[in-house]
Amino acid sequence: MRVWLALVAGAALCSPASATGLQHVVETASSGGVQAQFSYDFTAPATFSNEHLTIKREGTVLVDREIRPFRFGAAWPANYWNHRRSVFARDLDGDSEPEVYLTLYWGGAHCCEYTQVYRYGASGSYSLRTHVWGNPGVRLGELGADASPEFVSGDDRFAYQFTDYADSSWPIQIWSYRAGVFSKVTRRFPQTIANDARRQWRFLSGRRADGQRVRGALAAWAGDECLRSRCGYAFGKVDALRRAGRLRVSYACPCDATAAAYVAHLHRFLRRTGYLR
Repeated sequence: MRVWLALVAGAALCSPASATGLQHVVETASSGGVQAQFSYDFTAPATFSNEHLTIKREGTVLVDREIRPFRFGAAWPANYWNHRRSVFARDLDGDSEPEVYLTLYWGGAHCCEYTQVYRYGASGSYSLRTHVWGNPGVRLGELGADASPEFVSGDDRFAYQFTDYADSSWPIQIWSYRAGVFSKVTRRFPQTIANDARRQWRFLSGRRADGQRVRGALAAWAGDECLRSRCGYAFGKVDALRRAGRLRVSYACPCDATAAAYVAHLHRFLRRTGYLR
């Protein structure tokens, strides 16, 4: 048995499984004069250990360190189960100097994903910045007119807020990485927000009639619409669903007891989190 990672770029080198089921995996990424190597051991069914990162710049090793968990939990390669690498080398902020970043996972049932970015500075060394995405995870997208990509995620504050986790959803969140700092820039991309709102509406429209299955996606959709300065329109639709009985819950769940309580809760939450201005 071998670990297999299908990578579009970079490489994964896997040692054969030992008698104990232990495999050593090496992932690589490079850009310009920067080469990164991320290695770890995997033991079936789901144990990772000895995570290690090496970064070379123009042939000189500048980072050679063990990757330890952020705060608590684990530091697993987040893309392992998707057969993709979790280490990347790319210029994230348009300064012609590639950053190296890892996409890692805490190791819980569904949370949490985080990114570690290593940035080369004037001091001749790499600094580290970590950003936690939570349940939604993250992908890199090129949304703007410039050559710098954005980190596309979701607002994890919506998880469990209006229903159980399985029925929760979250409006889109977009972050930039510039000069070593992550900044939330979601409202700069109204078309991307609109696309996510349509996705949320299609999702909730296909949910079963019981309100528990609708409330999470509806909250995320309303968040998207508020980001587009369409809160009034959103709450009009929410109230129409309430009057049609689509938000009633027919059995016990960790959520608001009545549809009216849910609508009031949603209004307060969107105002508190900055969606409703």
